[in-house]
Amino acid sequence: MKSIKKLNNGEHITIHLFGKEKDIEIFSTGDNQFDDSGNDKPAGFALSEEEIACLNWFIEHVKIEDYRQEIAEYCNERYDEMGEEPIEEADVENEITIFAIAINISKVTQSTDGFVYPEISFFGDCKCDPEQGICIGFRDKAFLGIDAQDWTL
Repeated sequence: MKSIKKLNNGEHITIHLFGKEKDIEIFSTGDNQFDDSGNDKPAGFALSEEEIACLNWFIEHVKIEDYRQEIAEYCNERYDEMGEEPIEEADVENEITIFAIAINISKVTQSTDGFVYPEISFFGDCKCDPEQGICIGFRDKAFLGIDAQDWTL
């Protein structure tokens, strides 16, 4: 994929997910979404150079297929809590629907209780938790983990 030079919040790009091209939204959840007064910027604001650099690294180096095992484990923990049958790694593509990449470049990198937030993540829905969805997060160019969507919001 060609390197992205400019992109606005809420715009879509095409990436490879599970071997197929898919159109997904890119959105900022970090400091760039606010102006100098702390107010929300108008819709469609430009992503920062740092956000673009993070996105370019992500789309060049991260392949969701490499995280099938971790996704299956996450989903199976949810299914185990509900007393439902587990899924296999081969089922992951049908288990989750990725519709966005969330970029969270922020001065605050963790909560007061030490919970670390991802810089960038695949963001979507999953059958194992339809209310909370799924966030597959990365920080410092490394896999951070999987949690519900509100992890990056």
